[in-house]
Formats: sequence, structure tokens, C-alpha cells
Amino acid sequence: MSMKKSVLFRQIVLLLLSAVLLSGGLTFAIYLLVARLIHADMRAKELLPIAHTVAEMTANTQDGPTAGWPFPARENKPFGADLHIFDRNGQSLMDTPIQHDGFYPNDDLPDRFILSDADTLTIIGGDLDTVLAGQSVTEIKTSAAGDTYLVVGVPVYAAGTSDDTVISGAVFFTQTMQELDSSQSGLNLTLLISTAVAFLLMLIPAFLATRRLVIPIRQMSTVARAMATGDFTVRADSDQKGEIGELGQAMNHFATASARLEQTRRDYVANVSHELRTPIASIRAMGETLQDGMAKSEDKKNLFYHNIVRESLRLSRLVDDLLELSRLQAGTAAMQKVCFDLQEILQNVADTYGYAAEDDGVTFLLSDCPRATLPVYSNPDRIEQVLVILLDNAVKHTPQGGTITLSAQATDRQVMVSVINSGVTIPPDDLPFIFERFYKIDKAHSEGGNGLGLSIAHEIIRGLDENIRVESANGITRFIFSISAAPPKTAP
Repeated sequence: MSMKKSVLFRQIVLLLLSAVLLSGGLTFAIYLLVARLIHADMRAKELLPIAHTVAEMTANTQDGPTAGWPFPARENKPFGADLHIFDRNGQSLMDTPIQHDGFYPNDDLPDRFILSDADTLTIIGGDLDTVLAGQSVTEIKTSAAGDTYLVVGVPVYAAGTSDDTVISGAVFFTQTMQELDSSQSGLNLTLLISTAVAFLLMLIPAFLATRRLVIPIRQMSTVARAMATGDFTVRADSDQKGEIGELGQAMNHFATASARLEQTRRDYVANVSHELRTPIASIRAMGETLQDGMAKSEDKKNLFYHNIVRESLRLSRLVDDLLELSRLQAGTAAMQKVCFDLQEILQNVADTYGYAAEDDGVTFLLSDCPRATLPVYSNPDRIEQVLVILLDNAVKHTPQGGTITLSAQATDRQVMVSVINSGVTIPPDDLPFIFERFYKIDKAHSEGGNGLGLSIAHEIIRGLDENIRVESANGITRFIFSISAAPPKTAP
């Protein structure tokens, strides 16, 4: 699938670009909401010292403001705002805007440049008394016509004094918010263009970042499809950092484990087929011999009958072991735990296998286990089954003159039971697989067992929440498994 057709690729790119666009849009919207007030506050702080300067100059002019007063005019307004000067009685001495540079008394202004009484009363009237009382004001107010104005007003103190009780008038600057907005429009346009440019510039990193994220995911999808068809050789890219790399490692580990599992399944089928084929072929051959009347003597017939029964029992044991192993691995086998005396079980199996070992010329020893008489908490039948499997395995692999030792060492929490036999060393390469189904160290010889006993012992111990391991070196092989000690009785 090409990158252009990748749904995930398009979704991630769209998500990143949407996030950038949403972030820019929210920033612009929030800016529009607060920028007007911030701009008005900055403009008020700018006009306030100018208003104080105008107030000082007004106080130093005996006849009030006259034509040619040296204030700069900008856009027909001094300092970009309308100027209003009042005497101590609240009478207007000057109002601007004007048509050209300079200042004119109120009486000389054309009517269209004079604020109406309603506007003056609404915009300045409420603050005039406050300013004449000696306090400066900075407010945003609405005129009778519905226009919004920034109002900055300061008192005019009598010349040569700073006593706030000697106030000779008031100076106001007014500027419509529409004018402030128009001066801010350039900044708004700049911010809008910057947001659009940032959005366009994010296309490239969003494409590259999404591509870097999607490619390993697509590789994992390829690995998953390959595994579904039975190909476990394909691997995902696990060199990525973070969760993507961890996912790639997990996918590769899964592929390796699946390959191992598939090989185990094939080996299992092959081993089961082989183990079943041998007794079945033997029974069939002897049955056909009897059916064809080729066995003439009674002794020959009885031998064939005996071998048929023996192979049937072997086949039955194999089927029983397979069913037992399946139940253990499925967790459906009985594993109820009780407290019991381990020493009694050790003695019983020692008595049974002691005679069998002597018949084979093998010495059997049961080590003193003084603390093994402590009660343990497990399933006695299953523990005895494990001991039988391990001892049977030891008898088969111990040569004449060898020794088999059964021992137990107890601690406060558990008892470690060991089955030790001499004469055979398990190769280190075989140790990790010793508990697998049908695994045999000597692949050239299959007699003496079907390779399921140790697997059953391992599953039993695992089902009892215990541990089993094998050690082998210098002609000594040791199987060790744990049994939990019985919990202390609660005092009455």
C-alpha cells in the first residue's frame, strides 16, 4: 500500500495539521478578545503623561489655550486623540479634532467638530467631577450615539502649586475604540499571516514525522500477515525509540516464539505419529501372521498373543500419557492441595524402586531427612506421581554399578526433593529441552519410554505452583523440585 493510500498516514497528518490550525485559531481568537483591552490600556498609559504635560502648560497659560500652541498634530488630532480642556467650573475651553495643524478656541471651531452636549455629557460628564476633585481617570465609555471611547482625564492645578485643593480645570483625551482597532488591524493581519505561514511550514515536518511513525507500523502489519501464512522469518524494525520500538521488539519476539511453537507442533505431530506407528505396526504384523496361519505351533501363537497384548498396553499407556499431559496443560487435572507427611511417600517409593534397582545391579539410597517429616502442603498423589516418573527415569539411565539417591532438605518455607543418579551426563545443549514432549537425549534409541514422562512431571509441578529443574555434570544428574511447607496452625 502506497503512502498516499494509507488511511493511518492521512489520519495522522490530518490530526497534526488540525492541531496546528486549531492552536493558531484559538490563539488568534483569544488575541482578538483580549488585545483590544490590552491595546486600550497601553494607549491610556501613553496618553496619561501627555495629559499631565498639557495640564501643566494649560496652567501656565493665563488666557487659556490659544492658536499656535506648540503641540504636534497627527491626522488632524494632537497625539492622535481628541483634546478637551475645561475650566474649574466645568466650562469647555477647547475641543478638537481640527481640520489642520494648530489649536483653536471652542468658539472658533466649526459645528461639525464640536461634540454634542449629549456626547460630552455621556463621555466626559461622569468623569469631569472626579477629575475636578483631583483624581485622574482612565475609562472606556460609550456615547449616546453608541460609539465607544477611551477616556483619559487629569486635573489642572493652579500655576506654581501642586496643592490638589487649587484646581483650575481639567484636561481630557478621548479616542474612539474604532480608531484603536484600525491601528491594531495591521498587527491582526500580521498575526493571521503568521498563523497561515506556520500552518504551511508544518506540512513538511508533519509529513516526515507521520511517515516515520507509519512505516514501522506497516512493517509490523507485513510481519503479522507473513506469520498468518506460516512465514516466521520476516522481522519488524525494532530500532525505533519509545513505544514503537518496543512494539517492534515484541512483534519480533512473538515471531520467534511462534516459529518455535510451530516447530514444536510439527515435532509433536511427528513424534506422536512415530510413537503410535510402532505398536500399531507391530500389532498389525503379528495379527496378519496369525490370520494367515503362518504361526503353526502353539508356542509361536502364544508368543504372538503375548506380544500383541504387550504392544496394546504400550499403546494404551501412550494414549493415557497424552491425555494426561493435555489435561495438565489445559489446567483441568485435579490439583487439590492438603497437608500430609512427605516422609511416608518418600519411604513408599524408596521401597518400591529399591528392589527394582537391586535387580539391575544399581544401588538405591534414601538419605536421612530428619526435617522432611515436617508436614507439607501439596497434592500427595501428584507428588508421588512425580517421584515415580523421576525414579523410573533414573533407573533406565543408570548403568550397572551406579547409584540412585533420593533425598529431601527442608526449610521453614519449603522442602527441596532431589533424585540423583550416576553414570550419565546430559549435554548442556539438551538441558533446556529436557522437559519438552517426546524429547530424548539419545535420538538413536527410542526404547525404554515415550518421552512424555518428564513433560508430565514438569506440568504437574507447574500446576502445583512449584519449581523443578535439572542439573547434570561429571556423570551425575540431579532432578530437584520444591514442595511448599504446610502453613502454621492457628492458635486456638
